Amino acid sequence: MHTHTPKAHRVTFLSRHSKRAWLKTELDHVVVKILVFLMPTNATYSQLLFFSLTAALVGCYVTVLSKYESYLTETHFFYYESYILNALLNQVALEYQKTDANYQINVNALLLWHCFYAVVAFFILRSFARAFMPAEDWENPSITQRRRLPMRSSSMRYSETSSDARDQATQVPLCTAFTKNVLLLDSQTEWRFMYTEDPAEAKFLVWGKEHDPKKYCNVPVPSNWQLSTPHDIPIYTNVKYPFPATPPYLPRKNPTGCYQRKFKLPKSWKGGAYSILFHGAGSAYYAYVNGALVGYSQDSCLPAEFDVTEQLKRSKTGDHTLEVVCIRWSDGSFLEDQDHWWLSGIARSVELIRKPEGCDVVDFSTQADMNGHFSTSVLLANKGSGRKTKKISVKLYADVQTSLGGEYKKGEEVFRGSANVDSREENIVVSGFVQKPKLWTAETPNLYTCVVTTEDEKGNTLQAESTRVGFKTVEITSKGVFMVNAKAITVAGVNRHDHHPDTGKTMTIATFLEDITALKQNNFNAIRTCHYPNSTEFYKLCDYLGMYVCDEANIEVHGMQPMGKLASDPYWTQAFCERITRMAQRDRNHACITTWSLGNESGRGCCLTEARARLRAIDPSRPIMYESGGDLIQGTGRTELTDIICPMYPPVALTNELGTRADEDRPVILCEFTHAMGNSNGNLDRYWDLFWDESKPRIQGGYVWDMVDQGLRKIDPKTKKEFWAYGGDFGDVINDKQFCINGLWFPDRKPHPAVAECKRLMQPIKFDLHSDAVIKGSGSAAPEVSLKVKNRYSFSDLSHLELTYTVTSDASDAPLSTGSAALSDFVTLKLKGCEPSTLVNLPLSPTRVWLNVSAVMKKETEWSSKGHIIAQAQFEVTLKIEGEVDSDVQSRSQGILRKFTMGTMTGAKTGGLVTSGNPEADLTVSEDTAKKAYNFDIDSHKRAVVIDKQTGSLTELVTPSGKNVLAKLPNNISLNVTRAATDNDRGGAQMLMDFVLPPAAVNVVGSVLGTDLFSHEYHWARGGLAASSAPSQVCKSITVDDSALKDQAGNYIETQCKTSMVKTGGGEVLECEIFYRIYRNGDVQVRCSIDPKNMRKELKSLPRLGLSLALDPSLFNITYLGQGAGDVLGENYPDRNTCADFGVYTTTPKEMHVNYVVPGENGARGGCDWAAFTDKEGAGLLIRADSLKAGEKSFFSFSASLFSIAELEAAEHTYDLPNKGQGNDPIFVNIDHKIMGIGGDCSWLPCVYDDYLVNPKEKYSFAFWMCPLAKGQSPYAQSKRPVGI
Repeated sequence: MHTHTPKAHRVTFLSRHSKRAWLKTELDHVVVKILVFLMPTNATYSQLLFFSLTAALVGCYVTVLSKYESYLTETHFFYYESYILNALLNQVALEYQKTDANYQINVNALLLWHCFYAVVAFFILRSFARAFMPAEDWENPSITQRRRLPMRSSSMRYSETSSDARDQATQVPLCTAFTKNVLLLDSQTEWRFMYTEDPAEAKFLVWGKEHDPKKYCNVPVPSNWQLSTPHDIPIYTNVKYPFPATPPYLPRKNPTGCYQRKFKLPKSWKGGAYSILFHGAGSAYYAYVNGALVGYSQDSCLPAEFDVTEQLKRSKTGDHTLEVVCIRWSDGSFLEDQDHWWLSGIARSVELIRKPEGCDVVDFSTQADMNGHFSTSVLLANKGSGRKTKKISVKLYADVQTSLGGEYKKGEEVFRGSANVDSREENIVVSGFVQKPKLWTAETPNLYTCVVTTEDEKGNTLQAESTRVGFKTVEITSKGVFMVNAKAITVAGVNRHDHHPDTGKTMTIATFLEDITALKQNNFNAIRTCHYPNSTEFYKLCDYLGMYVCDEANIEVHGMQPMGKLASDPYWTQAFCERITRMAQRDRNHACITTWSLGNESGRGCCLTEARARLRAIDPSRPIMYESGGDLIQGTGRTELTDIICPMYPPVALTNELGTRADEDRPVILCEFTHAMGNSNGNLDRYWDLFWDESKPRIQGGYVWDMVDQGLRKIDPKTKKEFWAYGGDFGDVINDKQFCINGLWFPDRKPHPAVAECKRLMQPIKFDLHSDAVIKGSGSAAPEVSLKVKNRYSFSDLSHLELTYTVTSDASDAPLSTGSAALSDFVTLKLKGCEPSTLVNLPLSPTRVWLNVSAVMKKETEWSSKGHIIAQAQFEVTLKIEGEVDSDVQSRSQGILRKFTMGTMTGAKTGGLVTSGNPEADLTVSEDTAKKAYNFDIDSHKRAVVIDKQTGSLTELVTPSGKNVLAKLPNNISLNVTRAATDNDRGGAQMLMDFVLPPAAVNVVGSVLGTDLFSHEYHWARGGLAASSAPSQVCKSITVDDSALKDQAGNYIETQCKTSMVKTGGGEVLECEIFYRIYRNGDVQVRCSIDPKNMRKELKSLPRLGLSLALDPSLFNITYLGQGAGDVLGENYPDRNTCADFGVYTTTPKEMHVNYVVPGENGARGGCDWAAFTDKEGAGLLIRADSLKAGEKSFFSFSASLFSIAELEAAEHTYDLPNKGQGNDPIFVNIDHKIMGIGGDCSWLPCVYDDYLVNPKEKYSFAFWMCPLAKGQSPYAQSKRPVGI
């Protein structure tokens, strides 16, 4: 029994402790002096050498073990061995020099003997240390806990009445008014914290009661101390450990947090047993109550419960103290090498639990299948005469939860069963059958309430427990199809880390709800809890809202080489098995869990084989999936450890191969795919084409990596700007930089543009246009269109949805028609507002028309509003006439009714179109020798265009009102073949080699083995196309041809500029001919012919091909006809544009900019017919697509930003971008004929598919128009007028 040490004795003990610390510091010097003293006299030279080598090794061993206790590593060993040996050899030399002036040491021979002797001895001594030295608990894989109670169901709340238990079942929080025997110890103010870097010292301070108040600060619990106190730093790594990978040994300097909290028991608590429950803390921790140790535990993501009944009895005053020594690094840390932040502390809730007398139930589990079979297994304690329980009753109620607040509508009792209890029995099973139960799925999350009660011999209720139950069956058929309730499902999943930008790994119910709601709103139906179990509240929300969950154990040893090293070591079996089996014991009652996972990237071996067998024994009803390491050695998700083929990041072709192999009978569900790092997720449509392909039933979806950018909120001390921090931003030297920034949502849960792409591709409804829009009868008849609707839900019909539609056109951003209809397999719509008689009276006649259909929610739900869009589609429609049409209507609508297609209208209304300038004006050209430019003037006094002779660039483009739309920057309108690199652009084999090789060696390897797998950015830099040193445009010759003006019909001057793009260091990249055709009305046609003949042969793609220009700051109002949307979600690229509908959109450069955590290429809008940039009065510039071939329509992609490509390229964080103000700074616009895709299969190898590359070996020609807009001119109207006249 622990007693307090008297004060004087404590001082003495501390003094000895300080002397011990000093001795550790000076021990190496003391050892040397002792060994020199013991050196034999009158010995031969060989004898002295042998003594020196042996003594050095023994002295080193003593020194290392004394200084570092069980932490014996190569680094420490060789350092001290060399130090001591050197001292002894110097002594040998001194002894012989005293007697022999010609004495010399053969240094080379001695060095060889030293190396051989030291290496052999080191491994012998280290093995000796492991076998005989007592290790600390946190460096001993066989010690994962002390005094920890067995794991139990998370719903155990020790209610004393069945009504309380029933009411608690629908509550999401674990502690509520119905949990009268649970006291939540969480607090923002009641906990105190002290930081130290020595776990042994921390334990001593707690044991010795040496609590200096000055060393303590307040800390919120739960929290991670790196974010909630001034102590220690967050560390981010993807693969490597932030400490030496020498399991199980750890650095002597080991950050440790000492927590302290005072508490009192509620007055109503009388008698019974008491326990402390930690829902998650780590990586290892000791708990003390009233100064006495109550237990030790590892696994930072699973609960640990300790009995504290006896410790609480020690207090005579009723005041109690809970203390926790939380250790950052333990041997458990070797199993927690997840691709996430290394954070520590009491990160989840802490509870004090009272178990009233007679609470014999220590755990219970339920099973309920799709056929109505239901069973409850109850585990009892107190065998023998001490047990009061004589009867167990189980009731099942069809209670319907009506809100997230836990309110519910009481349902009928659908099952009742009971069993008498023999005092010798430990496990009681009550089973039966429920007629036609409502089944649980993610689409239809029907739940029942199970209440388990125990009674004494008089029929009094002793204990009541409850849980929500879902009837479901999960199975894999003989044909390898993954099924829920006998129906195949398609997994639209995401990997989700516990992450909050302010609180790190500490989550709240509000954050869980925000995440699950956002996922359901965007058509995700599954979550993989990468790579550890979540808090219980998360699973309760998934049960209620409907989300399939792959529950993953807290295991990953990615940084271990080989990866299966620990999994193959029997010494670690218990550590592996506990993390997996305890997860299942806690979570098995949750309906949402459809699969278990053994962990992630931990190789193969006996530990995992045994863990899998134990997991199967606990729960045989769910399949197990496990990806062991993502390489050929460890297996690509196809090992004997997994029931589901679950590879990481296979390309589309490999995914197809895995799903169609004749020698496989397992489903294919990708555990990770489409890496969402920055501007990414290209090619996603190709995956979903496979997933929805009914001819390949074994290919059943996957989990996107991952949900949220794991940035932490931080303020840059220099700029005072807030930004999202990643690896290295906290002074963490060992880090993997921004590899934690790979989510579909920003850290604050704002969506990336790729979220919209996911939602569209995963939508559970497919629309097909069955017919053209047909106008029947007279000119006042509404056209009709028919749609086929395919229901891709596995379990739901379409009754909860209705169909809405709009008809839009290229003539306005206002719809021509809107409406709604009932949703069924076949729908016919009457497009009111699109009657011929209505269309001919529009201010401007459309030439392109789109039908936009949506399936929307009829009613509000817990995760969606009424009218929330579930599915969308867009069709470009053609209007035809059937039957007789009024002659008056037909005469006024020839171009409209025949066909709404791309091209020039015939006979359609122009809305009073007028040209920008005067087509009869006098156009002249003059040479400005001082500025080395050509000036093009209209009516001799109005400057229209200026072309720089040295570069061949436009430097001025003036509207009829005299406004120069171009910013005053050099080389303003010029050829552009660069872009600010994205993370995917940087991904390549050289990036992987950078981890182990110096830069020079990487280039050597590339020259020997080839650079096919090196990144696009690598090749751009060596080809002179890097955005950081972009090539410049140089004009070789310029020719001005005004002969067309002399023609009677002529109205333009054409200027030919033969230019080339030159690298920063010299050398031509490509040749280009640019033709500027300047018209009398101010329109300018630009034609380009490009010959990239000097490109590197290794170069696979140009970043882009087009022209860039900088516009006057006032032209920030943007209207365009193309793909996308007005906000950031409108961003699209050639390989990510399924969701990018065509239409007329209005936006600004600020709204187009996607503020990715790591700045880079962003904001593109593809498929554009025209784009207008205007000031507040409507004056500005209209850019129109042009075709060089008759009858062929061209489109362009464009982006507009306040930041130049060079500024985006140079920035590593958002705070690196210069301060810019909309309306104050130039607008940088890229007009792209071609732009490379962004890729997305992974971010560490080139991943843009060939279809989306810009071939650097081809010749290209393209053209577009630049038309100045006068004040008040409509860009819609000007986009339709004939150009140049």
